[in-house]
Amino acid sequence: MIREATKHDLDQIEIVVNEAKDVMARAGLSQWGETYPLRSHYEKDLHNRELYVYEQDGDVIGVACISDHGHEEYHEIAWSEADTFLCLKRLAVSPSARKRGVGLAFYHFAEQLAAEQGIPYIRTDTNGENKAALKLFQKGQYTLVDQQYHGDFTEPFYYYEKRVERS
Repeated sequence: MIREATKHDLDQIEIVVNEAKDVMARAGLSQWGETYPLRSHYEKDLHNRELYVYEQDGDVIGVACISDHGHEEYHEIAWSEADTFLCLKRLAVSPSARKRGVGLAFYHFAEQLAAEQGIPYIRTDTNGENKAALKLFQKGQYTLVDQQYHGDFTEPFYYYEKRVERS
């Protein structure tokens, strides 16, 4: 079940995120590391009421920020139209819960939130080295709209969106 996070979830969120970062590091992925994402990012998301958890049997097995603000470079992206959107970011799933649809469930949840609020788009991004995220976007029927190189990353970041029908 996906629900809005509370301050009592932060310790479990931190565990899930650190486990996900460890898996990414062992796979040679550099998108997340020692400086991002941190507990402080999730605390800010919580304060802004943008933090959601996937809870199963009383345990947090996934976390994501669903915000009406994208990353700082979003204004540079060639989105299909300049309209309001929800952005799903900082998605982490416990390694023990991977390949069970948790990540895709967050995207469906964000789409439902957008439809209920009359927001026409979900937008998201990932570094090109994160093949699991790229597969997730394809599975969720998101459309690639742009790519950009940032900082010292050897792969570009890919930017996706999906039009949501208003309910």
